[in-house]
Amino acid sequence: MTETGAIDTWREMQRVYLATAGMLDRALQDGFKLGLSEFEVLDLVAVAQGEDCTMRDLVDETPMTQSALSRVVDRLQKAGMVERSECTYDRRSLFVGITAKGREVHAEAKLAYEALLAAQLAGASVGASEA
Repeated sequence: MTETGAIDTWREMQRVYLATAGMLDRALQDGFKLGLSEFEVLDLVAVAQGEDCTMRDLVDETPMTQSALSRVVDRLQKAGMVERSECTYDRRSLFVGITAKGREVHAEAKLAYEALLAAQLAGASVGASEA
């Protein structure tokens, strides 16, 4: 692949990502009053349910800074979807757990998220194979 080919490929990847992220964000906001970042954090907490999920674990799983993640978790907590609790073995850490309301919203939002993502990626791969 030539240097120009690599740049073109990268730009196309960015275009698909930004279009997909924007579409998902609008759909989640309209249907569930969740931004894309909020949904993705809620999804990580839901997947970790039953295990100890700390803020540090979430930072490791997302491209967000700790302060950005804290703001997202704050919004989810104010909405009643997650709760924080103290970590008994590390006073610097906090556990994050999903609430009953969070599980309900997550289950519905995840169905919409998966359907929209699958449709968008199928369209993107069709476009890529035609190029």
